[in-house]
Amino acid sequence: MSSPAPARRRLAPAGLAALTLAVAVPAVLPVATPLAPAPAFAASKAKKKPAKPKYTVEGELRKLRTAGSITGKDLSAWRTLYRDVTARAKKAPKGTAKTELLGVLQNTETIAARRELTASIAPSVFLTLQVNRDWWASKAAPADRSRPVVDGSPLTWQYYKGEGLQIQWLATFGLANALSTTTTPAKLEQLRTIEDEALRLASTRAGGPAWQYLFDFGGGAPPWGSGMAQATAMQSLVRTSTKLGDPKYRETALKAVQLLRTSSPTGARYKRPGGDHLLLYTFAKTRVLNAFSQTVSALHEISAATQDPKVNALYVRAERELRAELPSYDLGNWARYNIGGAKETPSYHLLSRDNMRTLCRVLTADAGAFAVGQPVAGAQPPAPAGPYCAMAERFTRDLTLTPNGPPARSRSVGGARLTVDTTGAVTDTGASVAAPALSQP
Repeated sequence: MSSPAPARRRLAPAGLAALTLAVAVPAVLPVATPLAPAPAFAASKAKKKPAKPKYTVEGELRKLRTAGSITGKDLSAWRTLYRDVTARAKKAPKGTAKTELLGVLQNTETIAARRELTASIAPSVFLTLQVNRDWWASKAAPADRSRPVVDGSPLTWQYYKGEGLQIQWLATFGLANALSTTTTPAKLEQLRTIEDEALRLASTRAGGPAWQYLFDFGGGAPPWGSGMAQATAMQSLVRTSTKLGDPKYRETALKAVQLLRTSSPTGARYKRPGGDHLLLYTFAKTRVLNAFSQTVSALHEISAATQDPKVNALYVRAERELRAELPSYDLGNWARYNIGGAKETPSYHLLSRDNMRTLCRVLTADAGAFAVGQPVAGAQPPAPAGPYCAMAERFTRDLTLTPNGPPARSRSVGGARLTVDTTGAVTDTGASVAAPALSQP
């Protein structure tokens, strides 16, 4: 068993940056909810030795082998890798490499302790261990939240300080979306390689294939899913299937809808009175405008392209809920980042505006297509485009009048410094805030 990992900074769930339909956009996130300071423990408790987990990495691997879920070769290779990383972390001098190896080990052990080290997720778990072992053996730490190229892997990886290098699924499928628009043979081969690796590493969650994140993030223990990343995965797979003429990608995409049809925390569905909000994170019921609107846009495209009954029904309920929620994001001269939360940053306001424009455009086109008997997303009379067109115009006006967002003033309340913007949203900017801006996983 590995040495206990040092306490690690949990990453704040501020929201995945909304993608255009073609490409992933690196972003800096506002913090939706400030993180509380670490609790102070009595000295006697601090010295207490951590309890040995009931379920261990090697123990769970042995169970998988006994059940015939993995091969003897898998067991041997993964056990050897785990022991090697554990030994390296233990022997490494104090510093970044040691911290990152311990962080990745702790994530692996958390997954095992939660009994979620399944045969389907194991390939991505141990690939992550291998990539980190090889990286920290000879390379320096990249910039936090940067995306270094990992030799031999077609996927997009991102470095999260304290968590090591992790597969960035949203960016991976965003790149696949971009490549699906090309006609260059080399880029189409890159597209095939990315999607084949994504299919190989898909794990089972909510009864279908999913692309899960394997590290701690804002109160979410690994593994966890993202409604936005899942919808972007489905979108890219449908596009790839059409582009390459291979039905396996489309078939996987349609099976992947299960994560979006299953309630949180297993899935990303948050059932509401009038429809379904599709959550940014399976572990948090924060309703984020840019992420939800991007997910609905992706589902519209998938529904229109496939006319799959399950996707059609999901799209209809999600679009209905988004339309109902729009007033809750509206601050009059700007938009809220999430319902009940503070205003969006200018970059998020721009992304939300672009998503409103997309929905305005496609729903306007649907109205014309439906009128002449052509199939449309949802397989029923299309939703009205008006609410999205009006909000797109409003957001454009906001960006023209106040491109940096509504002005803010500061005041002190009980010794804590607060920022109060002209919309009335209040956010704590005192010393207890762990980090004022973080990029998404």
